[in-house]
Amino acid sequence: MNLVADRARREWRWVVAALVVAVVVAGLDPVDAFLGSLLSYAALFLLGGLLLRLTWAWLDPGRSLLIAMAAAILLRLLFGLIFTQLLPTLGYPDSEPHKFGYYYLDAYDRDRDAWRISQSDVPLTSTLTDPERTDQYGGLLFVSAAAYRAFSPDVHRQLVIVGMAAIAGGLAVLFGWGFTFRAFGAVPAMMAAWIMAIFPEAVFLGASQMREPFLIAALAAALYGYTLFRKGEQRSGLIAMLAALAFTALLSPPYALLFGLTMIAAWIWEGNRQGARLMLTIAAVVILALVLTIGAWSQIGTAPQGSVTGLLDWWINSGARFELNRLEQGSGLVQKYFDLAPEWAHVPMATGYGLIQPFLPATLMDATSLPLPRTLGVLRGLGWFAMLPLLIYAPVAAVRATGWRSLHTYLSLLVWLVAIGAAYRLAGDQWDNPRARTVYLAAQAAIAGWAWFQARQSHSPWLRRVAIVVGGATLVFLQWYAGRYYQTPRLNLYTTVGVIAVFTALFLGGAILWDRRRLTVDSPEV
Repeated sequence: MNLVADRARREWRWVVAALVVAVVVAGLDPVDAFLGSLLSYAALFLLGGLLLRLTWAWLDPGRSLLIAMAAAILLRLLFGLIFTQLLPTLGYPDSEPHKFGYYYLDAYDRDRDAWRISQSDVPLTSTLTDPERTDQYGGLLFVSAAAYRAFSPDVHRQLVIVGMAAIAGGLAVLFGWGFTFRAFGAVPAMMAAWIMAIFPEAVFLGASQMREPFLIAALAAALYGYTLFRKGEQRSGLIAMLAALAFTALLSPPYALLFGLTMIAAWIWEGNRQGARLMLTIAAVVILALVLTIGAWSQIGTAPQGSVTGLLDWWINSGARFELNRLEQGSGLVQKYFDLAPEWAHVPMATGYGLIQPFLPATLMDATSLPLPRTLGVLRGLGWFAMLPLLIYAPVAAVRATGWRSLHTYLSLLVWLVAIGAAYRLAGDQWDNPRARTVYLAAQAAIAGWAWFQARQSHSPWLRRVAIVVGGATLVFLQWYAGRYYQTPRLNLYTTVGVIAVFTALFLGGAILWDRRRLTVDSPEV
């Protein structure tokens, strides 16, 4: 009897938590009278709470994960409120999205279209068969319009979609923890969960009406399914992967294609000899996603009408050239250094620049930004620069600790392949490039958590050394940007890069010599 009562109390805590969140959001959202907003948000968060509770019961984590999940949801709702309430007055006055409380242009365009469609008599499936300009795949437009019809048919409450994205953030934490726990253990899993909860880029995307929060959660669920499958729970693992890939295909067929290839490549990389059902089933999803992707791209007016390989080449390489030209035309500084460099170096320069976006020294020193947008930019840069040492350290640590054909090595290389691919395709863009990279946050967080744990367990000084190099390079660039914005003395850009290169070479070379000397002195043979 006591067990039944205790279980009932636990279930009611989820209901109470959902209602408390609904009351707070309804009270802070001035769009409509409190009662009308309360009914809308209560329905949304009760349904979301049920989904989170079912996922929690499936994964069966410890209570310590509850704080990370709650932090993820509340942070996204907090920044969603900051965007809607403060950007209209504290954002850029010439930015139309800011005037209406949106942080991202894509969120502004697509969300307004979704509300308009929800108020029309057209069937929602028309967004899939005849997509709008704001969503070439139509999936998120369909989901958003359906949410408005279900939860807010009377008034355009922007926080309805933000609430859904926040719930997706909570699911991402749960599945990211489950994946990392099964792959790498309890300590890396908890660190990965917190990275997914508080990583600024993911928080801001989850506080907006964007596609990425749902894709982050979908990849985390697919990776969790993969770990179930490789551990012998083939039925549940396959169901998890297929459900995640199907949902991804609705929102973005290209990402469904990439996620499916990620699963297949992981299976091959690890050298698994069994699992033909996995390979065939996911291959079918990959083929479907490819067909949907080609169909969507073929509707673009500038796309070539020909072979599949021609279309893929157009999207990757022509798109990269377009982004490169846009980067050059949008910045006089980039134009200046492109003019000084040979043409063959432009793509590597832009790709390298994209890998460090959002660039922390630039956002810290930017005197032209308003306080709120500048603060948000600094947070984005801090998140990525804090992650960089872990991701740089991970590949070498993984190869040395687990060998080439391990999941550790696969993930540590995968996150860099994705980051480089996004930087190449989207050049130095500080918006689309980090968004594309952050979709793979579950893999980044998992390998970062493992790298941190591995460095502690092995007492390796190399993670600390990599952090010193990243920190030193950041400080050197800070003086360059300080000179740019505040006219303090500074070196030119090439000299600044040279100083960083020399410092890195001397520091790392000295560390290697020190390690060799210590090993020689401490060797039993001496």
